[in-house]
Amino acid sequence: MKIDYRNIIDVPEEGLSQAEMPAGEIPEEMKDRVDMTLIPEECLQEKIRDLAGKICSDYAGKKELNLVIVLNGAAFFATDLGREIFRHGGPGVKYNFIKASTYGNEIKDAGERSREVKIELEPGNLRGADVILVEDIVDQGFTLYEIKKYLLGKGGARSLKICVLLDKVLKNPTREVMELREKLVLDYTGFKIPDRWVAGYGIDAGEDFRQLPFIITVKEEYYLKNSFIVF
Repeated sequence: MKIDYRNIIDVPEEGLSQAEMPAGEIPEEMKDRVDMTLIPEECLQEKIRDLAGKICSDYAGKKELNLVIVLNGAAFFATDLGREIFRHGGPGVKYNFIKASTYGNEIKDAGERSREVKIELEPGNLRGADVILVEDIVDQGFTLYEIKKYLLGKGGARSLKICVLLDKVLKNPTREVMELREKLVLDYTGFKIPDRWVAGYGIDAGEDFRQLPFIITVKEEYYLKNSFIVF
């Protein structure tokens, strides 16, 4: 499959590569939790280089750019993105962190209409700043939408764009979720992925697999049986 990294990449159900996962990455006792590799490491890094180039073009002439990273999952993505912005000769990057808790059912339900979101960790002073909100994955969008409102409101950001690595294409979203997702404009998107549970590259499945340098799909039945929180 030839990939055009200049566009958002639609990831098929079978993933972007049929190659086996690198030896030694998955402990033997955890292999029964893994389905397959969805996005290999080289594809992630190539797309991040493309996103950084687009950001540098859009912010040409700016001296400073604030990345606001949604913890915990987006830290890996934001670190590599900032390095690539530097390599592209872009503005100086400041890292800011934000964390939110989303209350509701522990495991996402297809019929959800809303969730309560609370900001737990606020970033530093962003008043008058140009901000890129960096997120690892967008699912139903409840958390990201509330963070955006917070940054443009109480946070005082002058401008805000959203950069996401993975945009999940939901199979059966409720009307409320569809309307929310329509309002949540994603300015920079890496990959559109199927409605599967994923992990790796900062994203966890019940705190498993964050350290992987690639994206995998996990076996949903394992995490449902063990009542882990997985998105």
